[in-house]
Amino acid sequence: MEFGVYRKTEGKTDAGMLYQFLMLARHHATGVEHVVYIPLRIEPEWAGTIRPCILERWLFDLKFEFVSEGLPE
Repeated sequence: MEFGVYRKTEGKTDAGMLYQFLMLARHHATGVEHVVYIPLRIEPEWAGTIRPCILERWLFDLKFEFVSEGLPE
């Protein structure tokens, strides 16, 4: 998996938005691999905090596309 910025390509919400891939994680009991990522936008209800998200890798691969190592111009 490439490290960098991804764009959400499908879903009920936030299609087209950018996200930063942080790391891969594995569930300790099931062994299922997950992607940990953060939205690259500010939302007032987050009060300026980082909001890590987690999604099973197969689902992340289905709904996100790699953009670049940094923010696109």
